Amino acid sequence: MKFLILFSVVVGLVAQAFGLGYHEDVGIPEAARIRQAETRQMSSRIIGGMPANYKDNPYLAGLIITLVSNQMSICSGTLVSQKKVLTAAQCWSDGYQQGRKIEVVLGETQLFYSYRREVTGISVHPGYTSKPLSNDLAMLTLRYAVNNYNYMSPVTLPFESDVNNTFAGIGAKVSGFGKTSDWSQVGPKTDQQSVIVPVIDSWYECYYGLPQRPAYNTDKILCTSGANGFGTCGGDLGGPLVAPEYFNGTDVLIGVTSIQSNMGCQNGFSTGYMRVTAYLSWIKRNL
Repeated sequence: MKFLILFSVVVGLVAQAFGLGYHEDVGIPEAARIRQAETRQMSSRIIGGMPANYKDNPYLAGLIITLVSNQMSICSGTLVSQKKVLTAAQCWSDGYQQGRKIEVVLGETQLFYSYRREVTGISVHPGYTSKPLSNDLAMLTLRYAVNNYNYMSPVTLPFESDVNNTFAGIGAKVSGFGKTSDWSQVGPKTDQQSVIVPVIDSWYECYYGLPQRPAYNTDKILCTSGANGFGTCGGDLGGPLVAPEYFNGTDVLIGVTSIQSNMGCQNGFSTGYMRVTAYLSWIKRNL
């Protein structure tokens, strides 16, 4: 009986994880929600997080995506050089909806009522597949380089010596433009959100806390715990997971938000990230 119950739960989790794709399930409704929120000077963001001063995450990028269907969707991303933004490939094509145009917002707390930067090139990882999800990375090229300011500057990438570092057990910081709870209503402000989450040191714990489990390459995935309902949610896809003040007081990018459960953001499920150290060569070639 226990096996049958567990099997049913697993099948349900996997089935719900695919849904209708990121944009239909999350990005499009969240874009509409945030646009309405900003119109009313309201918002919704990261689960369990606190409003972040934009100077705390100068590398955080908000992505406004116009789909081929002419619907609007949103994602998050990370400024990794003056002209490059790293994000999840799902943000461009999730297997159901295809992007037509992406605009980037940097150094702002709002998305739809802020200055948008034009993207002139999109390089999707050559090994990317949406089903099964694999190599979920894309690099965006901005038309104009970003000048460094204290509120807008590239994140620090890991060193080659960090390739075998699992970062297990550290308190990592995740930030984004997603919502703050499964049932959150629009709130009083439109702020970025950040929260500290523990990097899981047990692959078993990570693996069985994620949807679509059989497809994952464990060497390329990093997980954080969803305990206490803290973690990422709708709109945070593609955003940064950093080791805070890891090198000379600066944040170091260790993950790109990729794998989120469709069974709710506050149910304790793990969040999966593309492990940056596993893709360091590809990232550097595309800077």
